[in-house]
Amino acid sequence: MTPSAHGAPPGVWANPLGALASFVRKTLVIAELEARKLRHDPTELFMRAVQPTLWLLVFGQVFSRLRGLPEGRYTDFIAPGILAQSVLFISIFYGITIIWSATWG
Repeated sequence: MTPSAHGAPPGVWANPLGALASFVRKTLVIAELEARKLRHDPTELFMRAVQPTLWLLVFGQVFSRLRGLPEGRYTDFIAPGILAQSVLFISIFYGITIIWSATWG
C-alpha cells in the first residue's frame, strides 16, 4: 500500500469513517503514552498546573491595580488567555516529543 499525494494511504479519503477511526486510535495511543509518562513522573502534572496558577497570581495582582479596568474584571480577561497559552505550550511540547520519538525510535 503506497501513500497518496496527500501522505495518506489510498482509500482514506473515500472512507471518512475509517479515517476518523484511525485518527481516534492514534490519538488514544498518544494519550496512553502520556499517561504512562505521568505515572512514572507525577511532578510533571504538578508543574503543568503550577504555571497557569502563577500567571494568574502574578499578573492578576499586578494588573488588578491598574485603573483601566473596573475592580476584579481583569481576571475575566486574562483567564481564557492563560488557558489558551497553557494548552498551546502543552501541545507544542507533545508535538516535539512525538517528533523526537519518531526520529530516535
